[in-house]
Amino acid sequence: MNKKSNKEELKDLLERLNSGEEVQQVKEEARDLLNRISPKELSEAEQELIDDGLEETELRHLCEAHIEAMAEELEALKAEVPVGHPLNTLITEHDEILKILDRLEKVNNRIQKMKIYNSDNEIFTQLKDIAYNLLETENHHKREEEALFPEVDATGVTGPTRIMKMEHEDLWPRKEKVDYLANNIDSLDFDDLKKQLNDNTEYIVLTLRDHIFKENHILYPTAKEVIAEERWAEIKKDSDRIGYCSFTPKITKV
Repeated sequence: MNKKSNKEELKDLLERLNSGEEVQQVKEEARDLLNRISPKELSEAEQELIDDGLEETELRHLCEAHIEAMAEELEALKAEVPVGHPLNTLITEHDEILKILDRLEKVNNRIQKMKIYNSDNEIFTQLKDIAYNLLETENHHKREEEALFPEVDATGVTGPTRIMKMEHEDLWPRKEKVDYLANNIDSLDFDDLKKQLNDNTEYIVLTLRDHIFKENHILYPTAKEVIAEERWAEIKKDSDRIGYCSFTPKITKV
């Protein structure tokens, strides 16, 4: 009997996860394989599952089984891409977005403990600033979707980018809602505002943290591997045209 390839083994593991088998048992079996499979092979396996009819909404949840084995991928990638490279900029922005999420989580927790609304409380000014920066993350996502993702798709690896686009679309109305709440507190029922803020904050923080992890450890390493070196200059040019975020470190915009 022929030994299964890494890609075939991974496809089997992902399918077993989706079938409802005990997740921890499959994760343990996957650990050895995931230490020797490349991001490109991982993306190709996911692509084949999509081609075979697996719903993208199901595939997005399968990432939890293999991200644990990729903790060193990001550091290795950072060492390969210089400041000013599109991937370096995106990774650096991720670091800033994670700080924004930390702030959002803390501010929301403080507001949830409040009994009444006090317009003089500086916490609401902080919330407005956080909401503004959340909307600014759309420049980051737009550069991904219009400059990076098409280059990845052109290599035939379209599964990861489709999942990331879907999550971008899910996140946008939530970010808009937080911005609306932050800028209309005076005219809203405070208890209702607290509930809506909490619901949207929890979704954004959980989803965007996971989203960033998957891009850092799966999508970006895959992009570095499959995109021809000469194409990065064009990606950089498109990125410059689209524009950056207010929190993008200036040194990365060269």
